Amino acid sequence: MIDVPTLLAVLSVDCLVIAATVFATRVGRMQHGQASWVAALLTQSAAMWLFVLMAMSPPGTVLIVASIVLLSASMSLFATSMAAFAERPLPRLLLWLPPILLGIQHTIYADDFITRAQVSNAVVAFQLALCAWPLSRAASNGPARYRWMVAGSFLLGSVSTLLRLAELLVAPERLPDLSVGEPINAMSFLLNHVNLIVGNLGIALMHRERSRANAERLVARDALTELFNRRSFTQQAARELLRAERGAQPVSVLVIDPDHFRQINARFGALAGDRVLRQLAQEISAALRGQDLCARLSADEFAVLLPDTALDGAVVLAERLRTQCGAQPVGPDLVHFTVSIGVAEALPGERDPAPLLARAQHALAQAKQAGRNCVARAEAAA
Repeated sequence: MIDVPTLLAVLSVDCLVIAATVFATRVGRMQHGQASWVAALLTQSAAMWLFVLMAMSPPGTVLIVASIVLLSASMSLFATSMAAFAERPLPRLLLWLPPILLGIQHTIYADDFITRAQVSNAVVAFQLALCAWPLSRAASNGPARYRWMVAGSFLLGSVSTLLRLAELLVAPERLPDLSVGEPINAMSFLLNHVNLIVGNLGIALMHRERSRANAERLVARDALTELFNRRSFTQQAARELLRAERGAQPVSVLVIDPDHFRQINARFGALAGDRVLRQLAQEISAALRGQDLCARLSADEFAVLLPDTALDGAVVLAERLRTQCGAQPVGPDLVHFTVSIGVAEALPGERDPAPLLARAQHALAQAKQAGRNCVARAEAAA
């Protein structure tokens, strides 16, 4: 016969160890629901210790109510953590109503273990399924296998809890209290132990993959505008030039610069200048196709790579961008700005993006000299 109190005690210790490990490795840097994750583990550990006490001796009403409220609260905290990670908020009513209702129900039926157990198993099974729900709807961010691993562990825990509920409904006399080592009773707790290990391992792997993806994103992206940085643009532009050469397809590039940007910073401040750059980045991105590449080359200079686009087509797009960019004032200071754009097309056999960018930047300089707020093109013979 499996000793249920021992299983509960081990489960409590495991929760403490996992919570301590997460806290020690992420202290001061918790994000994406990690604080709720640690709180859920600590709350579940406390609930398991109360269940151990209940299994070893006849419990009082306070112990009965406290144990189920803590257990249900831990499920709500797990659901909160998963929702924060998946960026899919759950209704607060679904999170905090179960502990409240179970506390009230257990207070009323403190002397009726079967009724308490039937209701608590039904509610906890629902809460475990609720933990899996945000992960099944999460947008792709890192390998999906880890999200499904965690969701699967919660769903498996829900199924095992429902099996225990079924036995309570069909043969309640076989489970008079928590200490009974009846197979389904004991196996459900054993499965919960396995789910705890597998599920929390999956949660750790989810967070690790997200941290890795964010680190890679920081390396490749400009922090202010979230566009590609110069290094990433150069690498991807080189690959695109090689592809275009193989397919004999044209490639063009735009270099865009907001006019009088230093004066904007001097008059309105650096924060207003940052708003202008973010707005410009958003307007450029909104006008591009899926295959186009946009990057922030330097402090106030942006580049757009246009695959399968000849010089004339690039000039048309540049004129449209020039008209759209700065059409609306930016920020509380209502800053108005215009842009100048240089356009160049890759030469036949050109694989290095540096000369292409240089020609577009030279055309940009010509646009500035021509009075700004205009488009200049670098002819192919340049």
